[in-house]
Amino acid sequence: MRDWKILLATPGFRRFWLALMSDGLGTWCVIATLPILVAERFGAGSELVISLGLRVAPRILLAPAAGAMLRRYGAARVAVVSMAATGVLTALLPWCHDFVVLQGTILAIGVMDVCVGPALLALRTPVTPRGLEVAGNTLFFSADRLAKFAGPALAGLAVAAGFTVAYLGFGVAMLLAAGAILRLPATQRTNNDEPAKGTGMLAVLRDFVAMLRNDPVLVALLLCAVPYMVTFGGMRPFLFWANAEWFGASDAAWTVLLAAQGIGGIAGVLLSGMFSRALLRSMSVYELMLVASLLEGLSHISLLFAGGTFSAVVLLIVGGIPEMLGYATWFACIQERLRPDRQAVFYSMQQPLLDSAMALGVASAGLHAQHILTLGSYWAVLSMFSTLPVVALLALHLRAARVEVQPRP
Repeated sequence: MRDWKILLATPGFRRFWLALMSDGLGTWCVIATLPILVAERFGAGSELVISLGLRVAPRILLAPAAGAMLRRYGAARVAVVSMAATGVLTALLPWCHDFVVLQGTILAIGVMDVCVGPALLALRTPVTPRGLEVAGNTLFFSADRLAKFAGPALAGLAVAAGFTVAYLGFGVAMLLAAGAILRLPATQRTNNDEPAKGTGMLAVLRDFVAMLRNDPVLVALLLCAVPYMVTFGGMRPFLFWANAEWFGASDAAWTVLLAAQGIGGIAGVLLSGMFSRALLRSMSVYELMLVASLLEGLSHISLLFAGGTFSAVVLLIVGGIPEMLGYATWFACIQERLRPDRQAVFYSMQQPLLDSAMALGVASAGLHAQHILTLGSYWAVLSMFSTLPVVALLALHLRAARVEVQPRP
């Protein structure tokens, strides 16, 4: 908690945290209400699917271009321009009465999103005092979760006033976030420690490959994150089916399971704030990330033995605690190992990998839907898919540590 007080008393960090909160609220309000807007005007069939796909597709297809822009212009400038453009485009959505114009606007917002995400991630390091990266990441996580929780609720109230007024408010929230980042001190808006060695898309790809080739820990981080996103993508379908098939509960009870994940995340934020400094005295950030990821994986596997809704809720809350710690330490590992300008490249290139992995996880639900696997077998495969790589990486790390401490003959 002391680390949080230090961070929130730092003007640049506090301003950036509020910017994340404001942008997150606007974004989650749009996510919650865009399907309603499209369904009311054009139908809830293929039109809705196209609208949702146009928001996500650019994140997978345009990653190298986003990395090149971040490298050329810097994370702060790209974030400000992209967030401001997103705010304006968001306010214009209710005025798009033609389906093609609406889809074009949604696509443009999706293109802006490709740049916003990696830029904000890269700006975390300049605004966070050295040595407080884990605590800083827990606060960034809390901003995301608070926005994810409050955004849909605020969106429902805002839409009651009409789409035009609501979307104007969503856009203003994004513009306020862009303004807050623009007001960061110059030293905290700079993300280049030295001039970039090439800013084209091929240069970005080469740099990303070089990062992975030169630093095995970065490879390990991806080997943890990609399988995790596959499991994360399949988790919601699994919980929906488990709620009905295993627990015999109503469909409405499924939301209790989702809420339990959120409560676990909040508990993880609080506990991380209290104990992360003590834990880091006994192990490195990388080791703490592996241990937290292993504990989270074990909590996923334990859902196979949940006897009812109550036990599943308890397991999900408990599992949310190491999930939070793993999230904070995963980003702290990157912040320790890469300069901010290289972080921007790394984040832009890992984004399509993680998005594709999550899409694969959602698609994997077909293994149960098509009666290829029982629900228990499906979740056993999916949870082990993300846990076994962590076990292997932890074993390799411990083995390497033992070799290092052995005295030479």
